[in-house]
Amino acid sequence: MTAIGNNYSEALFMLAREENCVDEFYDSLKTVQQVLESTPEYLQFLSTPSIPKSERTKALESAFEGKINTHVLSFLQLLCEHGKAEIFFECVSDFESLRQWASNTVVAVVKTAVELNDAQKQGLIKSLEKRTGKSVTLQCVIDSKLLGGISVELDGELIDGSVKNNLKRVREVISV
Repeated sequence: MTAIGNNYSEALFMLAREENCVDEFYDSLKTVQQVLESTPEYLQFLSTPSIPKSERTKALESAFEGKINTHVLSFLQLLCEHGKAEIFFECVSDFESLRQWASNTVVAVVKTAVELNDAQKQGLIKSLEKRTGKSVTLQCVIDSKLLGGISVELDGELIDGSVKNNLKRVREVISV
């Protein structure tokens, strides 16, 4: 995250908290994110300095007015006016992190060779919540490269209990 993107995100998050609309702001940001991901040329248009700022901000207004929170729309227009539309995705990511921090929630990215059943997911959530003291949301990913076991990325920490990693550690011990 760039310092500039971080400043924009923090300002938007503070406004969202003041308005008691963090989830609404977040939903609006995700709506815009989906549009920009599905039509990358739109972000290129918003980032093109040769197109007048007023034209770019009016395009945002016509595309999103009434569909997203007005403060989020103003935020997008501000990014365009300051030539910072390209940092939008960073801002969404940082806003999401701030939202999780404020709600004492953390996302755990869980990689397994096969899909976990509901009981396994619930057990993992309880274990991770005990470890972190936070509410945990799982983002499960099937990774065919894993032989078995589980790999969890949580708050920037990698907890690797995969068979592949365990075999690697055994090799290291044997080779010493």
